[in-house]
Amino acid sequence: MWSVVRRAGRVVPRAGLLATLVAVLAAAVSAGAGVVLDRAQERELTQALDRKVSAIAADIAHETGRYVDTLRTVVAAAGAFEPLTAEKFGQAAEPLRRMGLAGATSIGFLVPAQDGDVERVQALWRQRGVPDLALEPKGPGPAHIFSIFSEPFDDTTGGTLGVDVTQAATPTRALAESRRTGEATVSDTYLLIRDQGLPEDQRQQSFVLTAPVYGTAAPGAARPFLGWVMMGLRGQDFIAAAVRRSTQDAAADVTLAAPGADGTPAVVAAVRAGTDGHRTEHRTADVTVAQAQWRLRISVVAADLPGGGPFPAAMSTAGLGLGGLLAALTFVLGTGRARADARVAAATARLRRTEAEAREHADLLTAVLDSVSDGVGVVDERGRFLLHNPAAKALLAVEDSPAGAASWQEHYGIFRPAGTTPFPTGELPLTRALSGETSEQVPMVIRNAGNPDGIVVTVSARPLHGSAGRPGAVAVFHDVTARAAAHRAIAEANAAMRDELALREAAEAGLRIARDELATERAYLRQVLDALDVTVVTCDAAGILVHTNRAARVAIPGVDTDAGVPLTVVDSCRRVRMAHPDGTPFADYDLPLLVALRGQRVDGVEAHVTHADGHHHVVMMHARPLRDRDGRIVGAVASSYTVTALRQREAELSAFAGIVAHDLRSPLTTIGGFTEYVRDSLADGGPGHEHCHEHRHEHRQEREVLDRTLATTARMRRLIDDLLGYAAARDAVLDARDLDLRAVVDDVVTERLAVQAVDPTSPPPQIFVGAMPSVHADPALLRQLLDNLIGNALKYTPPGQPARVDVCATPQGTGWVRVDVADRGIGIPEGQHDAIFTGFHRAHRTADYAGTGLGLAICQRVVERHGGTISASDNPGGGARLSFTLPVARSARFHTRSRVPSDQPFG
Repeated sequence: MWSVVRRAGRVVPRAGLLATLVAVLAAAVSAGAGVVLDRAQERELTQALDRKVSAIAADIAHETGRYVDTLRTVVAAAGAFEPLTAEKFGQAAEPLRRMGLAGATSIGFLVPAQDGDVERVQALWRQRGVPDLALEPKGPGPAHIFSIFSEPFDDTTGGTLGVDVTQAATPTRALAESRRTGEATVSDTYLLIRDQGLPEDQRQQSFVLTAPVYGTAAPGAARPFLGWVMMGLRGQDFIAAAVRRSTQDAAADVTLAAPGADGTPAVVAAVRAGTDGHRTEHRTADVTVAQAQWRLRISVVAADLPGGGPFPAAMSTAGLGLGGLLAALTFVLGTGRARADARVAAATARLRRTEAEAREHADLLTAVLDSVSDGVGVVDERGRFLLHNPAAKALLAVEDSPAGAASWQEHYGIFRPAGTTPFPTGELPLTRALSGETSEQVPMVIRNAGNPDGIVVTVSARPLHGSAGRPGAVAVFHDVTARAAAHRAIAEANAAMRDELALREAAEAGLRIARDELATERAYLRQVLDALDVTVVTCDAAGILVHTNRAARVAIPGVDTDAGVPLTVVDSCRRVRMAHPDGTPFADYDLPLLVALRGQRVDGVEAHVTHADGHHHVVMMHARPLRDRDGRIVGAVASSYTVTALRQREAELSAFAGIVAHDLRSPLTTIGGFTEYVRDSLADGGPGHEHCHEHRHEHRQEREVLDRTLATTARMRRLIDDLLGYAAARDAVLDARDLDLRAVVDDVVTERLAVQAVDPTSPPPQIFVGAMPSVHADPALLRQLLDNLIGNALKYTPPGQPARVDVCATPQGTGWVRVDVADRGIGIPEGQHDAIFTGFHRAHRTADYAGTGLGLAICQRVVERHGGTISASDNPGGGARLSFTLPVARSARFHTRSRVPSDQPFG
């Protein structure tokens, strides 16, 4: 027994020694394996973190680049519109509203203005679609920048039209830098002017993107600067949206900082994911935003990254534990089977706990994959799918393919980005990953029974090597349908804008050609008009002079329309004194151009023009209205030519005729008296010749000669009277007053009827006198006018027929009356209706009637001296109609119609 005890005593130290040796060896191996695994895991952690930082930085850079490209598109559209209006700017900005730009507050158009130009700029942009625009200068200097158009993207703030941006230094510096470089510029961070009225908890650091707008110009010329387009972005909203897409599979704190106004970094935005209390890894990266460099800082929970778990420590611990177990097992084996059994049981329990933990980790991994929005798919080395998370199943929308990679294109409906060409199986990202290649964000279209309209996805794939437990490949699917649609919309808008620009450029080229041709024709017309000695003046519908030819510029000082100073018709005529032949000044209302603007023709209006230096001349004026294709009056043209020499010769001739007529009247009276005396003496037979037949025959012949002499003397006296009347009608002082036209007509008719009644062989005439207003005229000249016209109507009647005459009056425009004298006489020969008013002209039908040919010339002079017109026409029932116009008296009243002595008018 003692031998057994001694042997047992020897066995226990040996077992302890062997167990210690096993434990030490196991600890060394576990520590070494832990160090190796820790270094490998550290490298994998670093690589994963770098990829995460690069992805977030790339997403932010991509988003800012997309915003900058969108801004440039609006700038190009604003510069292409000519002119730019509020409606056109709204059309250019409308696609941005549908894009749902995260963080974007508004997009606006701004223009510069100096202190003295504020009202002009305000008036200009009010005409272009912002009628309530009110510019409020608030900046520190004389130069201001005002917001003109604004299209808001959210409803948290009100409008900002008319705001002076120079009151905030930060956006002002960005605008100045943008105009200096001609490129899109990002500002330093600051609180937007439109956000200063928000509650404190809603305010956030923001920034603006701005770019200059230049208009179109002729080839070779500099494009004019129009203003800026500026987009406001709230930093927190913008960064949160960009980061959320990149960090959805890991908890990460993201901070974006930009240089502030004083050069120190200022936080633009920060996204917190709750990393406190966890081991985190930190990285920084620079992000280019327009012309600026921003600093991105990311903190990620290490456990959420590949290689960030406690695996090395667990392995070391497990190795130490295993070593201890082996040592204990060795001791147990060395000390006794019972204890060995107890140790085996304990080890089995630990293995079961480890298996439960592994299963728990697998369940966690499955939950993570099920929660991400991107699709994840894993295939083995034969192309059979081992895993599809719910997002992948939703994107693919069909069951997994039981066959290999060869059936993927047809089974899932995979096409090139255009959506028509099948995607080659050999180029699919998973196929390439099975061959050991890595693919990043390959675009493709998935269209099948589950997705009949098709969706656009990007696929990234990487190979899985045998070290991962099983060879194969993994792919990540990201739905970019909305982004692709937005890009297509922008591309279509850009194409439409390019087409519009091309059409506009073609139209502008056509307009330039038409403008050049018009300029050539205008220059030619100006040369033609300047070559005329007749003055030609045109005006627009508002009475502003448009063109004056050389003769007009010489005749009227200071009416050069090329001087660029607007001049009205009234102002130009006031530079000289214009009067009627009787000395009455021209009223503004009677100026020929203004009369033509009222739609009336002006022919042969005589005016006496006196210049400031006393120079005097007589002109004859004509005017016509100018109408467009629809008949609307768009202006008027007037011409005039000098008749000074002609009037001087006529005056001299009239004076001469008056002198001759006066000097001849006395001898004619004497001749007529003596001739009548001799005739009367011969009619009595003479003394001592009562019964001499031969003497009576001789006396009869002498009386016939004396009768012809008396008739000739009477014709000569009528000619002298007409010459005196013609001279008086032109040169006598005009004593115009309000007259009862009916009374004057009745007086003339009564006198003419009395003369007609002397001849019992002549049928009694029928004269109708209608209602007459009061007129403003010279009594003597008016009586002479009516007497000549009514006398002609009675005289030029076929022999044996009673004369029928109508005298009627009707209103003619404002302030004028037209008087018609119509008869049933011999009428006026064709083509002589204007010639009969020429002095000494007699129509061939009147050759058998007494007259001098001056009666109607006298009538024309009388009417023209009163500012009216006279014309002749055929009476519809036969005979002639003479019509003239006179000014109506201020107190004009039409009398009740009466008859003298006819029953009805016939004219």
